[in-house]
Amino acid sequence: MLNKLYRNRKGLIEFTDAVKNKNVYAKIFDFDTVKEVKFLTRESVDIVVTSPPYGDSRTTVAYGQYSRLSNQWLGISEANQVDKKLMGGTLPKEIEKFGLELLDEILIELSNLDPKRAREVFSFYRDYSKSIKNVASVVKEGGYVCYVVGNRKVKGLTLPTDEITKLFFELNNFSHITTIIRNIPNKRMPKRNSPSNQVGITDNTMSKEFVVVLRKN
Repeated sequence: MLNKLYRNRKGLIEFTDAVKNKNVYAKIFDFDTVKEVKFLTRESVDIVVTSPPYGDSRTTVAYGQYSRLSNQWLGISEANQVDKKLMGGTLPKEIEKFGLELLDEILIELSNLDPKRAREVFSFYRDYSKSIKNVASVVKEGGYVCYVVGNRKVKGLTLPTDEITKLFFELNNFSHITTIIRNIPNKRMPKRNSPSNQVGITDNTMSKEFVVVLRKN
């Protein structure tokens, strides 16, 4: 732990020295990209680097659970309701087609296994596609996006979010440059879990992340 703290402090000092007197500054804006991208004009951004939610904060990556204390400390209202406000937090009554063969086929297969889980997956990707459309609108021609995503499993089916991210951006006039695969070195989650809640039946959890890089045409 001390080595990590020392490394982080050293890196922060080096960064501060590197940008000193170079008119470098940071601004923090609060908005929901699923609804809109506030404060940024169309085609004004050179690059977007982000790691969006993986799509199942209740069971896969517990964003609400892990962030509740810090959210309360920051004074965020309804800190215990984070999961409902994330992408896919509101379930639809029906599933609609995206017009992407890869994603539509997965949703059909999942619907045959568990209709409720299929609605949850659809709800996430529906919001995810809206967010990507809004983000794409503020990126300049020739600008880049770098999305770090994970391919989680639902009912034993792997959801290829890296490929779906690529397809969503291609619908918004982007070209795929590369996808970098990296191992997840440190995890709070166990390497295996029991998604079915049946004794003795386990499955692997995510061990890799995918850095999807695209450029706007």
